[in-house]
Amino acid sequence: MKSTLNFFPAQPEIEYKMENYVERKPIGNSITHKSIALFYQFKTKKEASNSFSLIPDGSIDLLFCCSEKKPSIFLWTSPNQRSERLDLLENCEYFGVRLFPEQRLLELKYSMRELLGKTIPLYDVISIDTSLLEQISYGTSFEERIRLFERFCEKFYSKMDYQDLIDYSVKQIYSTKGNINIKQLSLDIGYSDRYLRKKFEESIGFTPKQFSEMVRFQNSLATMMINHNNYNPLDIVYENGYHDQAHFIKGFKKFADLTPTQFMYNLF
Repeated sequence: MKSTLNFFPAQPEIEYKMENYVERKPIGNSITHKSIALFYQFKTKKEASNSFSLIPDGSIDLLFCCSEKKPSIFLWTSPNQRSERLDLLENCEYFGVRLFPEQRLLELKYSMRELLGKTIPLYDVISIDTSLLEQISYGTSFEERIRLFERFCEKFYSKMDYQDLIDYSVKQIYSTKGNINIKQLSLDIGYSDRYLRKKFEESIGFTPKQFSEMVRFQNSLATMMINHNNYNPLDIVYENGYHDQAHFIKGFKKFADLTPTQFMYNLF
């Protein structure tokens, strides 16, 4: 079952509203690389608004502020609805690592249910040696920072309980693009709806139903971005299991706080 081909958590406003944006997907198929969706880097503008909106994607981002005077590392977690972020330094380079929702790299002190939609200093939520991570802020290039993070991954790898249950369930959701019967999923894995919901909220922060809807939203967004000059809403309706165009617009607005047309207009 392939997960990364069926779901790719994206934050398009970072790419289109920041300067010098670059990104790279992990190369290789190691266990640690399967937890990483994307490496990216950008620079904020000087004497200009650095605001952009996070949209729900279910993922966890590690964001390194690569400032010589004020380096820092933050954990960004997915909101359940579009939210503004206004706390970036001006004229500063940032390096980011986006982790899939089912990631196994970081074992956090708190359940994801408590961390959703927050920006938190990394040291407040993990209990590991972060000296290697601190070196990333002083890296001289995008590729050097990636190598330093990969070295960190070799040293730390979380073996969380019940992860196989989460992995299997998430892959089923990915493979159906979010169009899945949660009761049937519970029957397939041999656990109650209540138990599955509890473990999802602890590990990912969302219920299985919420996460499935988010996957469908992100898949719809991906189709829109690929064909942003001439996308057909009816194709998205058909490909992503919406009842009709009105259902698609309502589902999109639930997470983006804008209709698809408004979102694309603001972006481009």
